[in-house]
Amino acid sequence: MRKSVYLTISLLLSAVLIGCNNHNHAGHSHDNGHEHSEYEHHHDDDEHDHDGHEKDECEDEKVNVINGHSHNEDFHSKDEEGIKKHEGEVHLSAAEIKKIFTETAAFSEFSHVIVATGEILPTTKGESSVVAPFSGIVSIASGVTVGGKVQAGQVLFNISTNVGEESDLVEKATIELEAARKEYERDLKLSEEMIVSKKELNECRERYEQAKVKHANLASKISYGKALSKSQISGFVKSINVSDGEFVNAGEQLAIVSQNDKLMLQVKLPQRYQKSATSIKTVKFRTAYTHEVFALDKMDGKQVSQAITTSDGGYYIPLLFEFKNISKVMSGTSVECYVVTKEKKNVITVPNSAIAEDQGVAQVFVKKHEDAFKKQFVTLGETDGERTEIIEGLHSGDIVAISDVARLHLASSSNAIPAHTHNH
Repeated sequence: MRKSVYLTISLLLSAVLIGCNNHNHAGHSHDNGHEHSEYEHHHDDDEHDHDGHEKDECEDEKVNVINGHSHNEDFHSKDEEGIKKHEGEVHLSAAEIKKIFTETAAFSEFSHVIVATGEILPTTKGESSVVAPFSGIVSIASGVTVGGKVQAGQVLFNISTNVGEESDLVEKATIELEAARKEYERDLKLSEEMIVSKKELNECRERYEQAKVKHANLASKISYGKALSKSQISGFVKSINVSDGEFVNAGEQLAIVSQNDKLMLQVKLPQRYQKSATSIKTVKFRTAYTHEVFALDKMDGKQVSQAITTSDGGYYIPLLFEFKNISKVMSGTSVECYVVTKEKKNVITVPNSAIAEDQGVAQVFVKKHEDAFKKQFVTLGETDGERTEIIEGLHSGDIVAISDVARLHLASSSNAIPAHTHNH
């Protein structure tokens, strides 16, 4: 009897295990037409209902498999591969695409460039001092400011001469002129009577001529008690050294006027590039107040001197270039220089406008589809201020965006594809 009970329990357990193993989770169908042994249907009510509970266990197993993400692994791998393929792409409308200018990367020649500092200087005859012709109280003429344009002969300062020893200068000169004239006319008559010698007459005439020149000079410089201080050259006011109402002495420097037509560029070439100083093709420079790059070969520039010794500090070699100031660069400006020397061949370059920066790493945007650009990290080489060498990251034939790069960079950051989640 006991052996029969044990045999029955064993058969029942085997049937349960076989039933669960033969469930199909996709369609939930059973092998053998869902038939059970006759022993399965002769249990008391307090026994487990395998027909109902087996389904629940297997359904739970199916749910657990789904929650454990073990289903459809191929779908996930393909999905993630697609995300990686399009990561970093910026998709634009047809209208937005038309606004972006592009350039096709290609191998070309590119000159070796040395980056240096420099300074814009006036030429030797390019500056003129404006001085006080007389002592007195100075006032700056209306509209005269530092950096303002002036013309040759323009009045820059008025000096009141009605103070101290300089008061009534024109009146005194008029009195002196009148006295010299009368003396000369008198000696002229006396010389006819042989009373005044010819030598004495010549000396008298000379004093009269000097009095006339002095009077004319004062009359041209003084108007209604004010002396007029004028610029000798056309240019711009580089500096003003006095203030309104200040007392100045005759001959004191009031301002400096600098010409803009021709200027000098002093390049401070690092000493380690001394050998390159003999093979300079041109120099480009950029000021702090503009993004424009100026090239000396387009401004009639020429090298006028090369120092045979280093600077006082010994850190650089000063090179001097003269150029025609076509773009109205201001004298006294510090500049960044790009000294162009020998050429390199088979180099890929892009305009500087094509380069953006992402956390300190340079990047460009390459057109991948008609409506999409993808960011591409690159390694930069030398730059001439307008174009930059690309050492790694670009290939010949790549179509690169050269405008609206900041907008593309912002879009690639804000429209990044979110991390893949498993919410089904």
